[in-house]
Parts: sequence; structure tokens; C-alpha cells
Amino acid sequence: MATGFDPVTSPVDRLLEWERALLQATTLEAWLAALVVVPDQAVPRDAVSLLLVDPTHELRHLLAGVREQGAATRPLAFVPSLAGLAPHLATLRGAWRGDFHAADHALLLPGAVGAGHIAVLPLRRGSQAVGLYVVGCRDHVPFDGIGTALLDHAADVVTATLDRHADRSRVQRGGLLDPLTGWNSPRYLHLRLLEEVARSQRERGCTSCLVVDADGLELLADEFGHAVADRARVEIAARIESQVRSSDASARLGNDGFVVLLPATDPLRATRLADRILAAVRAQPFELGTGAPRVLTVSIGIAECRPSPVQDRKIAGDQLVADSIAALYRARQAGGDRYARLGP
Repeated sequence: MATGFDPVTSPVDRLLEWERALLQATTLEAWLAALVVVPDQAVPRDAVSLLLVDPTHELRHLLAGVREQGAATRPLAFVPSLAGLAPHLATLRGAWRGDFHAADHALLLPGAVGAGHIAVLPLRRGSQAVGLYVVGCRDHVPFDGIGTALLDHAADVVTATLDRHADRSRVQRGGLLDPLTGWNSPRYLHLRLLEEVARSQRERGCTSCLVVDADGLELLADEFGHAVADRARVEIAARIESQVRSSDASARLGNDGFVVLLPATDPLRATRLADRILAAVRAQPFELGTGAPRVLTVSIGIAECRPSPVQDRKIAGDQLVADSIAALYRARQAGGDRYARLGP
């Protein structure tokens, strides 16, 4: 049974809690896991399905990689059209609840056994039908005690959050996000470099750059496997991100490297940030899953850019990153877990 909710709370409160879980899910995997924890403690997980209209196969490609990862993703299915399942579904405007009839509803709940009642929440984007969220139950009508208007609002939440994760997948496939850490990609970094160099030229200011490289992850991968090393990369990325400003531009660079571009920032403030990053990364030992936890450390290279008004922006941006990498090598040669700065 998929409870996940306090049974003493009202059905409406459980529905609102479920909506919050969908809205707060930061990954597609977490969203799908929340989706199957129906706010009705009498509904088993295998009596839930999410049917998405996908005539061009775009969604199944965007959501590839999570569909077969576990029980939480089993309800996800794709159909060319809702009319192919049942003609009236394409024009269904609001939530519908009633008795389950295998002849009419078996395609909506594939694999469900013994369902006596069913609820169908149409997912719409304006006038367009984009899918169905379907719940079946053996002994009572699903979402009993919840009005149709509230169920229609819940369907809107499902649609909106699905769109958000699909858009994120589109961005990732467009090459602007790193799929492992969620950081920006080198392509994004190059675009921001041009922007920040242009800003420095206009304002006669300074842009600083930090290149951060994880220490010893190759040895960690050799000893514990690549999955553990990837978890460490994700953890390091999160600890770095906890220290940067929202105005800074962050990107992953290479396998173990990260870049933080600091607009309108002089070297003194850049070194202060480097100190905070070093402390944040080493602050909490990293749990390996087996054996004693390891302390993570990074090395950091710092450089600055004060471009002249006539300097080529691409050359200036590339030189800034190259100088930061040169400083990074100095920090690593000195033993790591420190920063080095290249500049006057």
C-alpha cells in the first residue's frame, strides 16, 4: 500500500501535500516517485498510471533513462493519441470517477488486477489534451471526499510540473546543462565569457575566474568504482554551489573540474570565495557506502581579466580560463587543498 501521508489528515490536506511534493521535486526521478504516492492510502502503487500523448516520440526520448529505473517509474506510458484509447477521452474536460469496466478501462490501467473503481484526471495544456493521470481502487472510489474542482487543480499541477521537467530535459539535450551535476556546460560558459568580457569593457571593470579541480577522484574511482566517484563529483558540485552568488556563472569543465565566473569581482574578493569553497568542500566527510568516510578536497586556480575596449572578446575570455588553469596547476603542484593566483 502506498500511504506516504498521515491517515488522520483530511483528504483535501493529503491532496495539497501531494501537490507540494510534485512542485518541490527537483529531478524527474523524484517527481515520478512522488506521482505514484497517491493521496489516498487505500490505493496500491500498481493501480496508478500516467499516460502521455506523444505522437512524435519526443517525450519518450526526453524522459529516456528514468522509465526503467524502478517501480516508481512503471506507471509512465506513451500513446499516439487519447482517442485511440477511447474516443471520449480526448474531449474529457474535468476529473471523472466511476466504476471500473475492463472493456473500457483496461488500457488506462495496464497490469492492474481487481480494480472496482477508477478516477481519471485529464491533463490539458490550454485546449490541448496532453495526457491522463489514472487511479484505480478495489473497494472505493479514489479521491473520495475531494471535489472535482480540486482534482482539476491537481491535474494542472501535474501538467505544469511535467512541463518543467520536460523543459529541463530539452535544455540538457541542447547542451547547456551537465546531466550529472546539473551545472552549466562548457558551451554555456563560453557564451557567458563573451557577455562578461563585454561588460568589463563597457564598465572598465574586472572579471575574475576560479577553476576548481577535485583532488584524488581518479584514485577514488580505482578503489571504489566510478559510481562512487560520480557521487563525489555531485557532492563537490553542491558544496561549491552553496558558496557562490546567484549572479556568478558556474559550469562544469572536464571530468573533475568546475569553473566559477565572477562578474565585477576583484582578485581580493575572488580569493575570499576560494577560501570559503576550500572550507566547505572539506567540512563534511564523504560517505562511501563501505568503509570509513573520506575527506574531500579541491585545488583552485584564480585569474582576473581587465580587457581593453578594443580587445577581442573571445581571445580575452579564453585567456582568462587558460590563466585560471595555469594557476590551478600551481595549486596542485603545491599539494592540493589550496588555491593559487595568477596575476599581478
